Amino acid sequence: MIAKYLLGIALCICSLTYGNKPSKQWITWSALPATCWEDAFVTGNGQQGTMVWGSTQKERITCVHEELFIRGWNKHLPTVAQTAALLPKIRQLIRDGRNNEADSLITSEAERQLQKMGATQRWPLIPHPAFDLCIKYLDNSQVLSHSYRRQLNMESGEVTIVNNGRKEEIFSDRIHNVNVIHLKADKKEKLQIRLNLEETPGRKGIHLGHNLDSTFQTINFSTQQGWMTCHADYRYDYGGYDGIAKVTHQGGNMTSNGHELYITNADEVLILIRIVPRDGKLIPSNISAIQKELLGLPTNYQQLLQPHKEVHGEMFRRMQLDLGQADGWENTPIEQMLFDIHQKGITPLFMEQIHAMGRYLLISSCGKYPPPLQGIWGGGWKPAWIGGFVWDSNINLAISAAAMSNLPECAESYCKYVEHLLPGWHLNATNYLGCRGFLVAHYNDPTNGYLTHFGQSFPWMCWAGGAGWNIRPFYEYAMLMGDDIMLKKRVLPLYREMANFYEDFLVMEKDSLYHILPSISPENAAYGTNTWLSRDATMDVAIARDVFGILLELGKKFNLPEKDLKEWKHYLTHLPAYRINEDGALAEWIDPSYLDVYNHRHLSHLYPVFPGSQIRKDKGEPQLRDAAKKALDKRFEFDTSSAHGLIHVALQAARLGDLNKIKTNLDRFSRRHYVYNSLVTSHDPEHQVYNLDAVLSLPRLFMEMLVYTEPGKIELLPAWPKEYADGKVNGIRLYGGHILNMKWEKGQLTEAGIQAGKNEFLNIVYQGKTKKIYLKEKEVYHIKF
Repeated sequence: MIAKYLLGIALCICSLTYGNKPSKQWITWSALPATCWEDAFVTGNGQQGTMVWGSTQKERITCVHEELFIRGWNKHLPTVAQTAALLPKIRQLIRDGRNNEADSLITSEAERQLQKMGATQRWPLIPHPAFDLCIKYLDNSQVLSHSYRRQLNMESGEVTIVNNGRKEEIFSDRIHNVNVIHLKADKKEKLQIRLNLEETPGRKGIHLGHNLDSTFQTINFSTQQGWMTCHADYRYDYGGYDGIAKVTHQGGNMTSNGHELYITNADEVLILIRIVPRDGKLIPSNISAIQKELLGLPTNYQQLLQPHKEVHGEMFRRMQLDLGQADGWENTPIEQMLFDIHQKGITPLFMEQIHAMGRYLLISSCGKYPPPLQGIWGGGWKPAWIGGFVWDSNINLAISAAAMSNLPECAESYCKYVEHLLPGWHLNATNYLGCRGFLVAHYNDPTNGYLTHFGQSFPWMCWAGGAGWNIRPFYEYAMLMGDDIMLKKRVLPLYREMANFYEDFLVMEKDSLYHILPSISPENAAYGTNTWLSRDATMDVAIARDVFGILLELGKKFNLPEKDLKEWKHYLTHLPAYRINEDGALAEWIDPSYLDVYNHRHLSHLYPVFPGSQIRKDKGEPQLRDAAKKALDKRFEFDTSSAHGLIHVALQAARLGDLNKIKTNLDRFSRRHYVYNSLVTSHDPEHQVYNLDAVLSLPRLFMEMLVYTEPGKIELLPAWPKEYADGKVNGIRLYGGHILNMKWEKGQLTEAGIQAGKNEFLNIVYQGKTKKIYLKEKEVYHIKF
């Protein structure tokens, strides 16, 4: 006990709190309608959701579902080409410096085979909205008033619009799996409205090889008393979807006319919408069964809201960043907050709101699938890059905050999705490369994982490291939850599979080292080539090191056979060393014949810094640390226009202790109009390309600035600039399953508490000082330096 006090650590028997009282602090609001779908506040329960936008006289509620996709062929076809026999020739061409020929050889043969199979597009599918619920106010009382307010309550998942005393309330019910829309009249005027479902506008022309005009074999909307329905059958893929809206009212009258419902003189209207995908043309419409289920749901809005609110709110409150901005939330509309950051750079209010929004969007968009580029939302038919699941930084950044911000449900969404894809990844490895293990698809159909996206200059079937990168979140999730069972039962088998892949794929050459040939450094091509195809890309080697390093860690932990440990160590110690180029930077390719290209948004060769943990400001060989810093300098000087690129640089800067890069990139991000009036981000400046990568990854950046965690060690406030706001954070997950609460002022730690997730020693680092303590599971420790 005396030793503990000498260390400045006091045992506290009270439990950590998450701040469970509801607060106006988590309500962001606007004084103007959302006149385009990108500015719409969004709701979601992981599976389906809404985007609320339009004018005061005519509201559009775009309804979405995570499983709606336009496909060019039947998703059940095993569309994976067989190119493994070409691998020896591909390797020789690359050794001879004929990379472009090697690229053409493998991609043209794969293209020929897939065309023959009927898989004619290289962009496999496009997510799309289900339909719009249109609400037309038939009187003139819905002109924009001075009291107009639309708001998003992140803590409850509710969007509310108030105008001239009338109210709209919308949420996506996690309990009953419906979108709930509640309209309420004021005391003076009754509701006079027209309701209808219609197709979301914009389905015209060709997009990335898909003919949008022929998306559906049939799509029909119908209305009867109290019901509106949509029935859609896809043309090229088996299946479709049904949408059912149940409409009830208090007071007044309801009549149907064609595809429209008219409600007059009503006090309240309640609309429940459920979207149900259908897989297979032989499956009949299940509208009647769904109607029966909806009839059994409560007709009172509060009765529907309360159980949803409890579940959603508990998830939201588990981890919170509080920079003392409660008054700002209440008094500052979103337009003013965004104007301020455009003029002045990042503000505490914006940091607090965008952090909360990132977690809100994760909670709302993680269901059967993790969030693709647009999450589950989108009000158009032509999303950039097909709005897809992109495996070479986008989805990695999108889910990076899940486990660390205490959202295991969202981490599970990712892990179960990957586990579902593994048979497809197996087939990719077998057919394309003749290997066991996994080969990830850069884009894939979320139902199968087949690699069908490639082309000349981007031969993704040659990316050896993709699968290793995308199983790392399993390891991090298990470590942050302190879940040894998951490490043994789910993580270890994946890494064994990757070891099998490398055993089959790696090439021992005359230097007695195992080389990665072919290789890719996403999404960059060395000077003098027109292809990403290469050998020994630093990222690919780093991921192989990561795989064998984690296997050795797990092997020791679980007392695996010595034979396995020796084999994994043999591979780890016989991979090529990282190269430092003539500029003193960590080279993007280990082979010196590949010259670096610094002007690029991706930071693939800095994988050892983040998301890996081989190199940090206090970790790794000194010359490699310096080289990594120099490589980051080069990317930083390029100043990417992509929002996720700015955040990625800042994440790696946090690991390397470079606060100036963090501050500069957050300033760049704040001033360039990346944030819509919905608090959703764009990919490019000036609100170009609706894209969630940045808003979903900013919480991870802020957490990395506040604490670094690895097995047996944490560092407090490693990268929080002293000029940034004072504040507190509750609920950050640490390796070992521990939970951190912390307060700071002027960049200095004032309080810290750790709730132990398991029994273990933990080294706590702060401002160059280290204290080692022994944690006992479930006990709470107050940390002082």
